[in-house]
Amino acid sequence: MNDIRRQFRAARNLLLIILPIGVAGIMIIEKLPFVDAAWLLIITLTTIGYGDIVVQSQLGKVFIICLVLVGLGSLTFFLSSSFALLFSAESVARRRRTATAKKIAKLDKQYIICGSGEMVDKTIGYVLHSAQIRRKQHQDTAYQPIERFFNRLFGEAKRGRLLGLRRFVHGIFVFYINHFAEHITLLDLLVVVTEDAEYAEHLRSAGLLVVEGEPTDDDSLLDAGIARARAIMVMLNQDTEGLLTVLTARNLNPALYITAAAIDVELKIKMIRAGANYVLAPYEVASQFLNGATLRPAVNDFFNSILFDQETKHQMTQLELGDNSPWIGKRISDLDLRERYDASILAIRTEDVDFVHAPGSSRVLNGGDIILGVAPGPMIPKLQHDCRPTGRDFMRFATFQRLVTSPPLKRLDATLDLDESAAAIELMSKHFIICGNDHIIETAARFLNPARPFVLLSDNHRLTQEWLGRGFRVVHGNPAKEEILKKAGIDRAQALMLSIEDKAMAVLTVLSARSISKSLLISATATTDDMIEKLHRSGADRVVSPFHVAGQFVLLSTTRPEITEFLQHVIYNETTGLETAELYMENDSPWIGQTINSLSLALRYRAGVIGVRQANGADFLYVPPMQHVIKPHEVLIVITPMEYFDEMRAEAAGHKDKRPATLRVQVDVQASGTWSRDMIRELIKQQDGS
Repeated sequence: MNDIRRQFRAARNLLLIILPIGVAGIMIIEKLPFVDAAWLLIITLTTIGYGDIVVQSQLGKVFIICLVLVGLGSLTFFLSSSFALLFSAESVARRRRTATAKKIAKLDKQYIICGSGEMVDKTIGYVLHSAQIRRKQHQDTAYQPIERFFNRLFGEAKRGRLLGLRRFVHGIFVFYINHFAEHITLLDLLVVVTEDAEYAEHLRSAGLLVVEGEPTDDDSLLDAGIARARAIMVMLNQDTEGLLTVLTARNLNPALYITAAAIDVELKIKMIRAGANYVLAPYEVASQFLNGATLRPAVNDFFNSILFDQETKHQMTQLELGDNSPWIGKRISDLDLRERYDASILAIRTEDVDFVHAPGSSRVLNGGDIILGVAPGPMIPKLQHDCRPTGRDFMRFATFQRLVTSPPLKRLDATLDLDESAAAIELMSKHFIICGNDHIIETAARFLNPARPFVLLSDNHRLTQEWLGRGFRVVHGNPAKEEILKKAGIDRAQALMLSIEDKAMAVLTVLSARSISKSLLISATATTDDMIEKLHRSGADRVVSPFHVAGQFVLLSTTRPEITEFLQHVIYNETTGLETAELYMENDSPWIGQTINSLSLALRYRAGVIGVRQANGADFLYVPPMQHVIKPHEVLIVITPMEYFDEMRAEAAGHKDKRPATLRVQVDVQASGTWSRDMIRELIKQQDGS
């Protein structure tokens, strides 16, 4: 690049000498005015030669020959170096950085993502998909009044000039909506800082604002507009670099909300001390999500539908009641949320950082309350405006730092060896099998209580010995083999949760388990994207992508921190003593036919119903009205103190077998039918080879 610049300067300087001399020489020799002399020189050096002005004297011809010999090469050299300089990779990159800097300078309260790799990729992919859905919803909402207007104005025009006029005017309105009334989404407020040049180019091609540089460097973060940013997400491959980035970001913007991902527990604590507001571990988040998908599948689906499923009509949002909110002092019933917005209130975070779940309609709203509501996506902006009509910047992030605490390992005083475990498993039914050998399954087991009906299965000797020492019932062996699965009581189990590093073993385990039990709920992790489809085809009901889940939770923790705090508050939290549980309404449940109000759950169990999974197994009622009549095969999603849950579940089941016949929404007998014998033989060969 420096050589090109030197060549450009040399050719430019030479032309600056040749051109004045040439014009002056032609004017003197040929007695031509300045304009004609300059014209003759230019058309000669560019070899155009129109012939309207020609050299007459012999001396002029010799002079022109000398100019052509020197000037034509200089001009060609100048033009070639100019184009090389203008369109070189460095020049293009510099102009692109300038354009990006101008766009970032216009942003305010933006979000910054630092890092590269799969977790960042999954997070950005989720943002892109979410933006597409939100913009389509916004456009569809904007189209509706236009369509009504045109129907009134033109009627049912089907032919002739009236139809042509309608199409022309309609096209103008649609163009305006698509190009000038763009709906602002998180994607429009996102800036990525990464040191990976190839990844940066990939993101730019997707239309994102990217600052290429070290996230630990002050200049890179300043270029991303950290002084004006609302929050930053730190997701680096090295925890030590993440810690340094947190320190740098906190020094540059003391009011910044910082979310970080870390693997090492000690560094998680250091990140909190360095200034991070919230730190999570990707594998820990994935393991908790996997636990929820297996042990409380209806609860998992309920929250997933309103937090991460962009195709769902309803979404969860947080609404802050500022000092000037017109909702302050009103009862919830006065707002007519269900009638006006098709919305409902899931919980309220009070000013003293406590949560009121499923609040009653007589609850009076106070200043500083943050409402955690559920509403259709297009209605959320209207809700945000109506609860605080004076401005868009409504989000007041919590300034406190969430402490990192590891749950204590639960142990039993009496432990079993493998033979005693086998004997105990023979007596079990409707239990849960936890199967695997990787970091996720090891982390997931830390949250489990050995007193509960769990059977742990692994071919990892260290894990099986550790689990036996805690009092679990354990089976040691290859889970892909049917005899090992049967030893774990797979034919009597209610659910199987597995996370296995070896892809072939994971698929074979799911195939074997599904062939033994068609009613078994199977949850699995996918180490790569291609494994998601394979595990589903082999019979898994739920497949979890660890980095995808972790990315979603990082994004949720950053953009809607109060919702994250609420989830931690109510989803099996031994500190608060609360759990979000599911109650299955089997055919003989005494609750069927009764209204939620008639059950008096709040009075008797301090419980609140926040959702109902309907009998079709796919749709939810979010915060159902108290007059809702319970129907067979519905599932109530209930927040309750742990001490009351067993009693409440026994009552809902009529004091019979507490667990439902199956946790699967739909039993698909042909779940593994897409796997041919040759494909299965190949998997077995891979296993035998390993």
